[in-house]
Amino acid sequence: MELIRQFHRANLSENSLIRYLVVVTSGYLIWMGLLKLSESELKMIQYWLGGSSLWAPVLQWLPVKALATAMLVTETLFGGLLLSALWGGRFAWVGALGALLIFALNFGLLFTNPIFVADLGGFPWLGAGQGLIKYLAMFAVALYLFAHLAQTAGVTNKGAFLKGWASRLALAGIVLVMGWIGFLKFQPYEAQGIVDLMESNWLFSWTYLIWDVQGASKFIGVVELVFMVGILAFPFSVTLGRLGALGIALTAFGTLSFLFSLPGWSADAYFPLLNSSGVFIIKDQLLLAAAAILWHKYPSCDIAK
Repeated sequence: MELIRQFHRANLSENSLIRYLVVVTSGYLIWMGLLKLSESELKMIQYWLGGSSLWAPVLQWLPVKALATAMLVTETLFGGLLLSALWGGRFAWVGALGALLIFALNFGLLFTNPIFVADLGGFPWLGAGQGLIKYLAMFAVALYLFAHLAQTAGVTNKGAFLKGWASRLALAGIVLVMGWIGFLKFQPYEAQGIVDLMESNWLFSWTYLIWDVQGASKFIGVVELVFMVGILAFPFSVTLGRLGALGIALTAFGTLSFLFSLPGWSADAYFPLLNSSGVFIIKDQLLLAAAAILWHKYPSCDIAK
């Protein structure tokens, strides 16, 4: 019982949370920005923007490399400004605002690109869009940072209000990812799609010794849905919510191991030159950051209101 009480009382201080969010978010922006001129990223820019009803016209007059260069400068600049928060940087809030815009624009690709599996009838059978739905939780992390840093800099007095919305979006973002992707694990196309990931990793390959391909996928799906239910319980039970958050942590570190077992970079490249799979995997660290926001806020912040 004492262990349960200590688990219930454990919390991150606001200062520790902000420093953690700053490191994770700025690290992501700088890393992804520096990758923009890699062959893998150039192909991904062409694929996503070229396939977007909104952004495709831009590529008609701006070469992909020129756009990638602009993205490199923008993302590393915002990442650097955000990182300066660790040393009291006056304009760190600008970096958080930039992260907000970048994550929002990427999330918007959900509505402008063909992301569903047409052979299965489209929605809700996600194909390439599984990485895009993570941007809602990532947006929540950036919003929380902006709220804190902008209020600290005297730019706004709405910090508490914005943090409340960031907490709501963090909850919604985690549920969206864990619920949707967990649901897809029960579908044959998704079960086949994760075979290379699972077989290459000793943390997950054992599941194929017990179940067939579909059975192992269903097992992972059940685990993800259980973690989602734990997160959903936050407004009603801090203990169950925090168990769900620990589940998100296990998920984030489990998927991070794929970076080295898959691996997350092309055969003709090397770490840290990630390929599209590596970029997808790294995003889970911001999913964990969103869970950290919920861990910190409950029970002092009632997201249900």
